[in-house]
Amino acid sequence: MTTDTIRTSDGADLVQPGLLPELRDRTVDNLWQRAVRSNPQGTFLLWETSEFTYAEADVEVAKTTRMLRDAGVTPGTHVAVLLDNRPEYIWLLLAIGRIGAVGVPIHAEAKGQLLGHFLRSTDCSYGVIASSQTANVESVLGEDRLGYVWILDDVPAGEIGTVPRLGRVQEPYAPKDVADGGKDDEHRVPRFSDNYLLMFTSGTSGPSKAAVVSQAQPITHALKIAESCGWNAQERFYTCLPLSHANAQCHTLLPAIGLGATVVLGRRFSVRKFWSDVQRFDCTAVSLLGSMLQLLWKKAPSPEESDNRVSTVLVVPFPRNVQEFDDRYQARFATLYGLTECAPVSISRPGEGYDRPAGMAGRILRDHNDVRIVDADDIEVPLGTVGEIAVRRHDPYITVQRYYGRERETWDDFRNLWFHTGDFGYVDEDDYLYFAGRKSDSLRRRGENVSIRELEEVLQSFTGVLEAAVIAVPSDLGDMSEDDIAVYFTSEDGAQLTAEQLDLLAEAELSRYMRPRYIRHVDDLPKTPTSKIRKDVLRRDAEVNLTQFFDAETRRQI
Repeated sequence: MTTDTIRTSDGADLVQPGLLPELRDRTVDNLWQRAVRSNPQGTFLLWETSEFTYAEADVEVAKTTRMLRDAGVTPGTHVAVLLDNRPEYIWLLLAIGRIGAVGVPIHAEAKGQLLGHFLRSTDCSYGVIASSQTANVESVLGEDRLGYVWILDDVPAGEIGTVPRLGRVQEPYAPKDVADGGKDDEHRVPRFSDNYLLMFTSGTSGPSKAAVVSQAQPITHALKIAESCGWNAQERFYTCLPLSHANAQCHTLLPAIGLGATVVLGRRFSVRKFWSDVQRFDCTAVSLLGSMLQLLWKKAPSPEESDNRVSTVLVVPFPRNVQEFDDRYQARFATLYGLTECAPVSISRPGEGYDRPAGMAGRILRDHNDVRIVDADDIEVPLGTVGEIAVRRHDPYITVQRYYGRERETWDDFRNLWFHTGDFGYVDEDDYLYFAGRKSDSLRRRGENVSIRELEEVLQSFTGVLEAAVIAVPSDLGDMSEDDIAVYFTSEDGAQLTAEQLDLLAEAELSRYMRPRYIRHVDDLPKTPTSKIRKDVLRRDAEVNLTQFFDAETRRQI
């Protein structure tokens, strides 16, 4: 075990025993088995009306492991997971880690060209998908096929033959009974350095990239947060964020397993039900995106929001008026800075940094990583000066290993032996890190990174669209890390495509978080002498002429 140096709010150093196992012991199954041995009858998972102890959950993980192995899943096999939140998602993540396979979590709402990109670019040979997604998967794969597909959800056993054939063999998701725990001696034991997940991120430019994540990386991410927040085995962690997202995995699931605590899993985020669910399940810690917190803030106060056991709210980014949130919800707030590729880079303890300027993302974890703020030439800038945040870890295999099939982007982001985040920020004299905006051609909506170029390519594929230019506009949630999406488009000769019609096409083809909110048809787009679209001109125009757009949220002209 490690020890970790942390600071109290008054700046004093404390040394406490670390939760992190030694680096070589940081595998998913090691962490899971440690929790099962130490707390077999403790409650691991609460899901709607179901409850699983660690021992009961271990049986489900063993069944799922055997199901995968019997179908031919071996170390290194790529397995796509296209599901909404549900207990089976957790069993799959743990079974994939036990086998040493590579999971490819895909957002449950993915469809169209982007779903095809997610499946093909990651060389998935197996898949576990919801029955509601079978038609989408079949339409994007075309003549391609996954080697083996399990259909989960609402597919009666006698009707499996009516589901479109997505692979050579397909079956309903039905793990087999197993007595040996699925840990046969002849199977290779995964190592901390083995690839574990391919996590999609828009990165710093271009189409979404699959970040190659080792077994050790998410465990390190999760338990560094748990240490800093002072969580313990009595916690009940609530998340309604998708398990395809690093937040749900690393801010809730893995901290709970590392502590032997309880996960309370919600199906999806609901402003109306959030605090009542938190109260009903006696949750003590929640992790939120800034946009979710702002939506909850706008809701009229209710007894449930303060009459509950929540003591810690981990939120990214930190709200500007954090003390008001603390007063209203009677909970201490913490925040961090990190990406799918490397996290946490910095973190604040609950209740720390309330008086700091906007953008505060916690104190840099100097025992964990080096951080530099650099200019366009990768030269470090003085304290307090805004530049790009660059990170270098102290230990191997706890940063993204590469982008799968994207060697050039890997080299670009790791140039000069530092990982370049694509985010602007600065560091103050107390070693607090501040987020100051994005350098990259991407935006963030509803907690998801959106590649602008990828979205433009989809919009330009629609019949009648000649060109599309996407820009980020400030979210009306007042959250500096959240954007709304605006698009300007021109029509092909003879086409009579309206903004409302483009919205209907986008609704059919795109996930909700990628769908533009503001749409405007224009005759021409401003361009440079070399024919590049002048997005600086479009941004200025959107600031003063937003009333010229069609609003997809209200389905009317503003």
